[in-house]
Amino acid sequence: MPTYSEMTITFTNDWVATDDLKIKFDDNGTIRNEVWTWVASRSSGYEVTEGLPTINAGETAAINFEAAFDLDEVSGYVTTVQNDNEVLIQSETLGEDFIGITLGSGQTGTATVVFSNYVTPPTPAALDFALIRSPHYVNIPFNFVETTKATISIYVWDGDLTVVPGTASYTRTKIRPSVDYAEFNVDLSKTIRESFNPKPNLVLTSTSQIVDSLSDSVKWVKYTASYTDTTNTIPDIEGTLAAIDGYGYNQEGVNPSVPSTKALSSCANRKVDRTGFIMFPFLNEGTITSIEVDSDGGTINDTLTMVTSDESTDVVQYVCVDVSDATTDDYITLTLKPNDDIFTWQIVDECKYTPLQIVFLNKYGCFDTITMFKKRTNKLSVTNEEFKNNYISGGTYNITNHQVQKLNVIGNDTFTLNSGYIDEDENTLYKELLLSELVYLYEGSAFVPINVDTKSIDFKDRINDSLTQYTIDFSYAFNTINNI
Repeated sequence: MPTYSEMTITFTNDWVATDDLKIKFDDNGTIRNEVWTWVASRSSGYEVTEGLPTINAGETAAINFEAAFDLDEVSGYVTTVQNDNEVLIQSETLGEDFIGITLGSGQTGTATVVFSNYVTPPTPAALDFALIRSPHYVNIPFNFVETTKATISIYVWDGDLTVVPGTASYTRTKIRPSVDYAEFNVDLSKTIRESFNPKPNLVLTSTSQIVDSLSDSVKWVKYTASYTDTTNTIPDIEGTLAAIDGYGYNQEGVNPSVPSTKALSSCANRKVDRTGFIMFPFLNEGTITSIEVDSDGGTINDTLTMVTSDESTDVVQYVCVDVSDATTDDYITLTLKPNDDIFTWQIVDECKYTPLQIVFLNKYGCFDTITMFKKRTNKLSVTNEEFKNNYISGGTYNITNHQVQKLNVIGNDTFTLNSGYIDEDENTLYKELLLSELVYLYEGSAFVPINVDTKSIDFKDRINDSLTQYTIDFSYAFNTINNI
C-alpha cells in the first residue's frame, strides 16, 4: 500500500504510569482524537505498558507505544521502531493527516515530533488555478484551544514550478482573538496580484501556431501556515497554486477557477474579419492533448499537438491563426481533443469600413478578442487651466496680449466603434470587455493601450431585438501631447 502522511515520535526519556499522549487525526475532514495512557500493565485499549527502562533512554517507551498503537489502530497504518527510541507511523489512507500531538500536563514523559503530511506533488495538472481578481481563501483551522496565532508565508514566482524561492515574498502573522475563534480564512489574492503585469503576445509567422504567454501573466504560489502553541505540536499547513489575473462572478461562489474544458474563453461562436486574426487562450496542463484548426473549405487543416512543461509561460498558451490564409472559406473551427469541444469563427468580408480588433484581458486572466466591423468616429477632448492677468504698463496695455491665458493644455484622443451585426454569443465578450482592466487596440501591427469609456450596455438578444449590435466608446490610455 502507498504511504501518504507520516509522523516520527522520538521518546527522549522513559515514560511511567499516568503519562499520556494524545494524537489528533484529520480523516478527510473528520477530526478524531485518541489518547494513550501509560499503565503498569496494559489491560484495555489505548493503554501502554510502562515496562523496564533499558540503557537507551526512551527505548522502552517507543517499543511499548508502537505495540499499543498496532493493537488499537488495527488497519491503515505501518509502524516502525527506529534508532532505538523513535516510532515512525505511516498512514496508508489518502486524505488522512496527523494534525497534532499533545503530551499530558504535569507528566514526566517527554518527546519530540516531526510531521510529514501528504501533499500532492506540484505539477500543473495537479494544481488548483486561482483567479486572483476575486478573493482566493486559504482555510487555517484552530484545532487546539492553546494555539495563539498563525504565521502565513507566501512564495510567488514564475518560471519553473519546481524551483521555489528560498525566501518568502510575503509573511504575515495573525493573532487568534479568543479561544473560541475556530479558524482564519486568509485571502491571498491581493498580495499575489501585485506581482502581475500581463501583456498580449501575438505571433502569425504560420497559418496557425501555439504561442506562449509572456512573463508575469501566470504565477506559481506556495503558502505555508505555521502555528504558535506552547502545549501542542502542530504540523504546518501548506499548498501550491497557479494564479491568473482573472475573476469569478458572485454566483460562482468562493475561490472561482477555470472551466473543466480548460478553454479560457467564454464565447464559442463569434465573427472575425478576413484580414484579422484568432487569439484563443487555453490551459496547457495535460487535459487538452491537441487542437485541430480547420476552415470549412479545407484551406486550413492543421493539428497542433500540446507539449506540457513546468514553465509558467507554457501553462497558459494561445492558438494564433492568420485568418487571411483561409482565402475564400467562411468559417474556422478549433476542436479541442480529446473531448471535441468546438469554437467557431465566422469569417466576414467587410467592404466599406476598416474592421478593428480589440484585445482585452478576459475573466480568466487571458487575452481575448472582439472585432468591431463598422463605423469609427474619432474625437479629441481637451482640458486646461486658465491664468488671468492685468497687462497694464505705463498706463496702457497691449491689446495683442492674452488677458485669459490657457495653461497645462492636455488632450486625449477618443473614438467610438460600432460592432456591426454580431452573433448573440458574443454578449459574454462585451460583458467581459467592460469589466476588463487591460484593453488594447490592435492598430498598425501593434497593441495600443486604450480604455473603455462606455459605462453601461443594454444587452440585446434575438427574441427582443432580432439583431445584436453595439456602439462602444474608447479613449487612448495616454495623453495626446507627450508629457511623460
